[in-house]
Amino acid sequence: MNIDPVTDVSYVVETITLNPPLTGPLMANITTPLIPGKNITIVSVKSSANEELPYTFDQKHSVLDVLAYNTSYITIEYVVSGISDEVSIGVYAVTIDLENFTAPSLSGTVTIFGKYRVFVAPNPESVENGTNCVIIKLDQPMMYVVTLVSQQIVYPTQTTSSPGLTVVSPGKTSTTYGNNVAQQGAGGMNPWSIIIGLLITALGIAVVALYVRRGGGKIEIETMPSGDILSDDTVKHIILLVGDAGEKGIKQSRLVTLTGRPKSTISRRVKRLMEEGIVEIIRAGKYNIIKLTDKGREIYEQLKREYEEKQQ
Repeated sequence: MNIDPVTDVSYVVETITLNPPLTGPLMANITTPLIPGKNITIVSVKSSANEELPYTFDQKHSVLDVLAYNTSYITIEYVVSGISDEVSIGVYAVTIDLENFTAPSLSGTVTIFGKYRVFVAPNPESVENGTNCVIIKLDQPMMYVVTLVSQQIVYPTQTTSSPGLTVVSPGKTSTTYGNNVAQQGAGGMNPWSIIIGLLITALGIAVVALYVRRGGGKIEIETMPSGDILSDDTVKHIILLVGDAGEKGIKQSRLVTLTGRPKSTISRRVKRLMEEGIVEIIRAGKYNIIKLTDKGREIYEQLKREYEEKQQ
């Protein structure tokens, strides 16, 4: 299981060993649980001969029914979202629910990309630090909560040294100092307050969404601009679709369908548009209805004119 806590997108490879194996024309209906989340997308269900197997999937209960034959094991690959929450700046809580799995045959490896301090409850079998990742081994059918604290932290200091040496401090012009002095932050500030500000900036610069599409397991990396959001093509597409929908607005789930982008990508951009005062989100039952604000309407009309000019 590979987890990216920033994007809340996880890629899971689940293997079910059949004992005894199915041989010849014998067929069996195998029911297996999946790791639950807000949304699960099945990528492939294959036999030990690497052949696709027919299946039905119950999204509500996170259960897969597979019609298996002539195989010793079944490999299921799927993408799950909604298991990671950012509880504070650079701090994530990841819930891995294994309660529905069978204890004797349970053995899992979780890889979390990035540099984090890791706290797992209850205690896992082991936690190892890899190259720019953390590897956790789980072997019990229970719910694990993994707390991640980002280590992408820089301690900003103003440092002075021998005469004639020029030092550049964050946010300041270059300055020449005469004595060997090192002090915390600017004006003696606690460096943690500066660290938080830097972390906010770092997260705003690059939010990476890693997802897998059914077309051959293709992996794509998406970035979100930290400055002008209108430089993002997906953002402009969203504004045009919402504007075309008129006063009634459009379901957020419909935006996913029309843009062809992942749910997490649309959700992140809609949230950013709301923060910028371009759209408003209205909750209608289980749906989010997206509408343009007055500011959004002005931007929509400008984008519409530019689009029509390009079509001429």
